[in-house]
Amino acid sequence: MYKLIIDLLNNFLNYIHIPGTPLNPDVFQGVFVKKLSNQNIIKEKRRISANNTILKVNQTHIDVTGEQAKLFFFEGLSNTTTPPQNIDIDLYDNNLSYLCAINNPLSRLSSDGNTYFFRHSIDVPPYLSNWDLTLHSSAYKKYGHKGTQVQINIPDSKEAFTLLQRYAFQDDALVMLRYDYLRYLAILIPSELCNHLYSITDTHGSHNINFAVLNPSYNSALAIQLQHQIISKDVMYDDAKTIALQNTLNNTPNAGTDIERIVKTRVSQGSFRRLLLLERHHCNLCNISTTSVLRASHIKEWSESSREERIDANNGLLLCANHDALFDRHLISFNPDTGNICISESIDNEQRKALSISESTQLSMGERMKSYMRIHYKKFIDKENQ
Repeated sequence: MYKLIIDLLNNFLNYIHIPGTPLNPDVFQGVFVKKLSNQNIIKEKRRISANNTILKVNQTHIDVTGEQAKLFFFEGLSNTTTPPQNIDIDLYDNNLSYLCAINNPLSRLSSDGNTYFFRHSIDVPPYLSNWDLTLHSSAYKKYGHKGTQVQINIPDSKEAFTLLQRYAFQDDALVMLRYDYLRYLAILIPSELCNHLYSITDTHGSHNINFAVLNPSYNSALAIQLQHQIISKDVMYDDAKTIALQNTLNNTPNAGTDIERIVKTRVSQGSFRRLLLLERHHCNLCNISTTSVLRASHIKEWSESSREERIDANNGLLLCANHDALFDRHLISFNPDTGNICISESIDNEQRKALSISESTQLSMGERMKSYMRIHYKKFIDKENQ
């Protein structure tokens, strides 16, 4: 069943011009399928019952019911409402582009007086090129309604996962593939293309239909290796696009200091961060795990690194916004021989406490990371001696 679903998903991804075999079944722990209900759709596309007006509020979460489906998102069941937990969600750029292109809702009045919304067409637009780039997004999950359902909370409007939900129509399939309990890949398939998928998952009902199945031959070591290969390719895409962006900005009059800020923001929040998230889900210096405030900070500065160094995970630390700023400004560093943190004398004890930096902090480094850290550490020492 698991591999059959993966085959169907790959057929859909090929249909929207994602080449090859985008989904390797060995990468994922399992797959979840949800047939979206009327409540899961933004208010402008919801079915309107006769004599009723359209609902004025968008639902802020995707609801997941059923024991098997709930255990797809959490390792155990709960009988209480739990605090939100940050999760990372990858999406294919072509999936979003395709959904955006066919997001032209038409209305139809049924014989019972209800108003339905449907797509004018599901044809792939001719301008959609062969492209397998994945985007990174964030969301939150929690147990809601005293544990009776899992809620995947829809994040703010800047997140790609929000766009995925906005392009959805009733009865579309939201498919989520699990790397682990904190990282997922999401695919949205128009309902018009879901007949076979709904048939084999037995999701032919009308509301809140969930299905989940695990990968019976999952191998964690192999999965991590394959994920590293996939994300490394995206990092190379990002790096090329960032260089092109920098060249454009350099030729833009009055760009000034914005060039460095824009480039650093793009690098710290792109695929390089996803590469570092394979190793950890929280800041290297503290327990902050909210992905939206974590940054991928190059140890040897991006602008001074070769192409190979810019995409090397050993040349990066995953840091929260505060610690990223300190590291970027060489106000903290690490002794490459001992791994001990070094804190600038300009930061007094009160500020050290406020910034959650402790002299007892130690960073474990391999030889490649140490070679990068020696460059950063020397700049730190030079700055302290000024």
